[in-house]
Amino acid sequence: MRRTLLPAVPALLLALAACGNQSDTVNADPAHPAPTTTSPSLKEQDRSLPCGSTVERPVVVSGPDEPLQLTVTSLRRQDSTLRTAYSITSSDRKEMLSLPIGEVPPTPLLLKHGVIVGRQKTAADKGPDGRGALGYPVGRRPYTGTLAIDSLCPGTTWSDVDKNPGAYQVVVVMSVQPQGEPSDSQPTDGVDLLPLLEATRDISTKSQ
Repeated sequence: MRRTLLPAVPALLLALAACGNQSDTVNADPAHPAPTTTSPSLKEQDRSLPCGSTVERPVVVSGPDEPLQLTVTSLRRQDSTLRTAYSITSSDRKEMLSLPIGEVPPTPLLLKHGVIVGRQKTAADKGPDGRGALGYPVGRRPYTGTLAIDSLCPGTTWSDVDKNPGAYQVVVVMSVQPQGEPSDSQPTDGVDLLPLLEATRDISTKSQ
């Protein structure tokens, strides 16, 4: 009996299609996202700055090119609290700072190799409460405040800090402030959140 051989091409195409579908399934696996070098969108960032995390980008290091300059002016240990004084200034005499400061008000953090190991237990300095936005003439006189790192993360003690102060830094962060007249309106959509302005001071340079 003579056999009729079927063409192999359709079978080959079916095999390739199956491989293609399998590849698509693997690439769509949410547990293995494609690598990326970009920072998370502002809407997805965690600005609560919890223990064990890093300060997520975008972060602007305070400097003379910024409309507002944030500086950690002094550090002072009092028992289990690290008092952290900061100053906000501007080289533009007409620059105004809108109070209260948002979205993230001046917030002190203790970092070890870039990881948060200490925070402020009490509420951060948000400026006047129960009032509308106020304009502070930061271009003519500094806006100053004092914060307290009074809560260390699990696994960190003040004895650890004292033994190896060079491994630790104090960072004060706050949202980069919009320029213009003070406004009572605050962004409600995460995409409107502003980058963080950052000022750093080594523990070893603390004031006594």
